[in-house]
Order: sequence, then C-alpha cells, then structure tokens
Amino acid sequence: MNSPQRRTSPHRLYEPNIVHNPLTWMGIWTPQGWRIHKKRFGRAERLSITLASDGKTTRFTGALRDPRTERIEWQDDLHLSDDPFTDGGIYPADPRLEHPPRRPRWAVSHTLLCYPVADHNLYTHEYTWDLSNGDLRTHFRDHIPCEGARTDSLDGRTVRVQRTPISQTIEGNREYQQNNSAVRGVWANPEKSGTNYYTQRIVQKLEMLNGVYVIAPRTPVVQCHGLYALTPDDLDSAMAEMFDPQSRECTDLSRLIETLSIPFDEPKLAMLDPKPYRQAQSRVYEGAISMLSRNFGEVDRAHLDEAKQHLGSRFEIGRVGYGLENARSSDDAGYRGYVSRFDLNGDGVVDEADIDAIAAHLDRRVRLNLYRNAYFGGDWFSTSICLEPNHQPGTPIIADYEFGGGYDADTGAIRLLTTPGPNQPVWVEYHHDAPAQGEIVVHLYREID
Repeated sequence: MNSPQRRTSPHRLYEPNIVHNPLTWMGIWTPQGWRIHKKRFGRAERLSITLASDGKTTRFTGALRDPRTERIEWQDDLHLSDDPFTDGGIYPADPRLEHPPRRPRWAVSHTLLCYPVADHNLYTHEYTWDLSNGDLRTHFRDHIPCEGARTDSLDGRTVRVQRTPISQTIEGNREYQQNNSAVRGVWANPEKSGTNYYTQRIVQKLEMLNGVYVIAPRTPVVQCHGLYALTPDDLDSAMAEMFDPQSRECTDLSRLIETLSIPFDEPKLAMLDPKPYRQAQSRVYEGAISMLSRNFGEVDRAHLDEAKQHLGSRFEIGRVGYGLENARSSDDAGYRGYVSRFDLNGDGVVDEADIDAIAAHLDRRVRLNLYRNAYFGGDWFSTSICLEPNHQPGTPIIADYEFGGGYDADTGAIRLLTTPGPNQPVWVEYHHDAPAQGEIVVHLYREID
C-alpha cells in the first residue's frame, strides 16, 4: 500500500502558458496560472463508501482515508488508463462523489460537451479535498431555475437572492473567489423571456493565449456561442472597419455574417466536423499533431442526418455522455444522447424545432465554429483544435459570447448590466452551494504497487 507518509507529494508547477507536452503532463487553468504535473500511470482498485449527511455539514473529516488501513492510499497525480471515469487516463484518479446516490458530481471534458452550458469552473468538481489529512469538503451546486426577487430601491442595479453562497470557481482542487456562470440571468417575468438584465452578448476580435485557450476580456463568462479562426485574407481594411479599435467589439453584425460567413444568427450551424485535418510538426507535442486544413464548410445532408440521430435526447444533469455511459469513448462509439451542438435554441432538448432550423439552412456556407467539442471557464474559452502547434500566443480569433454583471457570493447580491428600474419584481436563475441532504457515495482509489 501507498500513503502520503511514504510517497513524496507530486511536484506541481504553475506557468503562464503551455510549455510541457500535454500528452505526458496534466494541465488545468487556474486563477494562479497553468497548473501542471507529470502524469504518473499506475494501478489501483476503486473503493466505494457511503457517508451520512445531517443536511448542514459540508466538511467531512477523514472521509478520504481507507476504512481498512486508515491511510490515504493514493496521490492525485495518479492516472489510470483503465478507469472509465477518467477518459482513458487523461484525468487523474481524483475522488468521485455522487449525491444523491447514482448522480455523479464531476464532469470530465467529454461529459461537459453534453451540457447546455459547458462551464468547466462550475461542473468539473463540486468538492475539494485535502490529501494531508483526508478531509473532504463539498460544494454541491443546487440549481434554482426561477426565484422571485426585487431590484434594489436606489437605482435598480442590483438584486439579492435567497440562497447563499452563490457558486464560485473550483479548479485544480481549490475554490477561488472568482465568479463563473452560476448566475444565468435576471428577467422581468417568470417565463424568463425578453430582456436578460444580467447578461450581454458580445462579438470581439481577440488573440489566442496559446494554441487552444483565449482569455475573455469581459467577465464572468456566462455562455460561449462561437470561436472562429481568421485567415490572412480576413485581416484587411474591411475587417478593421467592422471592429472598434478600443473595445475590439464588432459594430456591424450583418456584415459579420455576410463578409466573414460567421453565423451570428445561428452559431451552432457552424459546429461542423472539421475533418479532414492536416498534420504539422510540434516541438511542444514532440511530434505531429492534427490542425485545421480548412476554415469553411457547408450545412449538408450528412450534418442534418447526424442531428436526427439525437432527436428526442434531453439534457439531464449528471446523466449525459460519460456521466451516463460510464464508458470511455462512448461519445464516439454510438452515443445518441444529448449533445448541445444540435440543440439550436438551447432549451435542453433536441426536438423537431432544432431539426427544422438546421434543414432551413441546408447548403449554407459557414466559417467553422471551433467551439464545437469545447468548453469555457469564468474568464477563458477553449477551442476544439490546436491553432498553433507550439502554443505561441497571438493567433487572431473571433469570439462570440455572453458575460454577466457579476455577483457577491456570500451576500447573494447580483449586479445587473441593465435594469427595469428600482424596486421592480424580477425572476432569477442561479446556482448556489448547498449541504448534502441524505447519503453521499464516495469512490476512492487504493493504489496497487
């Protein structure tokens, strides 16, 4: 058996950018920087235990200790190639929590692709842990789809919700005082129609931080609609006229659609399969990697037929992608459940309205939306494919996203970007951290030498 007393803690680095080979080093964006550790592959057996909750407790002392040996039997740099929860060993063998039992409270990247709002900072883990003493702390996100409230009586620019704390960022086994997409919106009616006073949609010309990540200037990010690569032919005077030089914001959305073939009206139409790829040598990846060979495609019958295979699929928290199948590569091997790229209106179900919307745009030429198979965080987005083989910064890209006014997690105060006026009734959608009610199932790992 192994324990922290006999094993040196894994060496972690924080870097401003991707330097080490992502195939052999695990990396995750955190507010402290790009946190990495060398992937250490080994063997382990999974051990499942049940904890009882009193409905108030969020810290469980010693919960991660093996009940037989009373030691912590693994380190969180351990990767398991045969663990279906870790996407083929890409992710470490972290603890896995279920609450209520059989509802997973974690989401690896391929499961996030099946969320209508793929916020890595909100869903990847709903808990943190301490390998030195074995304590576990829960941050179970409770979704409040609609709660009545009133704007403040001064200028109507804030609204306060009932349940706190509003959920904040968890990355790299730490909670950060950073807003994410926990607040989805504030509306003047319970149907949540019309103006969303909390969010604003924006299209900006940005530069990539590296080959796959771009920093969002306006935060917190609430939703990403599209990321589009630019070519040298796009960077002309006409392009400059479409974007404000200070804010980098697009000032002519109609021209964006017509000139650049960016479907601002239906961005998911452009989430086409980017294949075929071209191969490029990468010093960082220590070999050849796949990159874009084209920037445009057409909405064709094959895309429509693929969408029809998902007809009737519905989003259910914790029950999509790997969270449903518990099987590695299930998305690529016949998975016919919910995927957000075919849910054009974002209502959580792929229905006839979505199929009809795709059919109405057959043969439309679009610039490929590289947010297909990608996700975002509180202040960043990712692309589905590497745009620069050595992760050098500066590649131009256009980002179509929504950001919110922000919130104070502890007080429950939400800042509005626009307002219906002081002391007005509004309805809020948000997530807050709630103590467990009933049993928690914890899956631990006992490392095998």
